Amino acid sequence: MVLMIICVCRRINEQGVRTAVAAGARSPEAVQAFHGCAFNCGKCRCAMGETISQTLDETVPDEALLAAE
Repeated sequence: MVLMIICVCRRINEQGVRTAVAAGARSPEAVQAFHGCAFNCGKCRCAMGETISQTLDETVPDEALLAAE
């Protein structure tokens, strides 16, 4: 399995972002904090945000689709 590097400066890959999201991170800043670092150049913010969104979309339960009684 090939994992894309999201943050080159801090060496955070896609799995690192997904792990942070599973632990409760909901923003790029929270992902960085989870890994004990902060942004250096910031060029990864958009890709990190997209990975966060994708991860959350994949894990959202179908409860929102339940019919009202």
